[in-house]
Amino acid sequence: MSWNSFLFVKCISAFNYMWLIYNNTHNKCQNMYHYLKDYYYGYHDIWLFIPGHNFPLSLTNLNNNINVQWIYDNYNNTLMFITNDEHTDCKLSWLSAKIKLDAKEYDIDDFIEKFSIHTSTITPSLYYIFLCWCAYTKYWFKMDSNIEFHIIDENGEERILTLKDSIVIKNNKAYGENTPSNDEQKKNE
Repeated sequence: MSWNSFLFVKCISAFNYMWLIYNNTHNKCQNMYHYLKDYYYGYHDIWLFIPGHNFPLSLTNLNNNINVQWIYDNYNNTLMFITNDEHTDCKLSWLSAKIKLDAKEYDIDDFIEKFSIHTSTITPSLYYIFLCWCAYTKYWFKMDSNIEFHIIDENGEERILTLKDSIVIKNNKAYGENTPSNDEQKKNE
């Protein structure tokens, strides 16, 4: 092997090594830029509720188009229904609330104070509100947990709502309504 060939191979090797370092540095800087941009604009705190899924997915984890019904924006603490109809902003009518999970209670007053629902005529389930609180606090629980909302309603009365109960919107306020059990429905008939 001649001296020229040896020098040529060493130059190509050095060039390839420098090109590899450049590409790695460029990719890391680009990832950092995208992360900071997403963090600054709040994209990392947008959660998508997809039909057929039990838990919401973070917007940053998706790269393709999917069918979404509800979006929770943790930055604005807003649950939004995706539709072209006219929207209404409403707040929860609760004065105070706690979530009881199995044997432990969590105070959610700071969450419900800022929480709003942006929807047309469709109302979210209490489970969606629970998942919004989970995304807000970054506490996640097993799906089979016994979940109860212990609320003080707008009349100052203490009530217990379960995930089977529903939300009704009246006068830009969201109210929790107990769903009658099968025994209560039979008595009313």
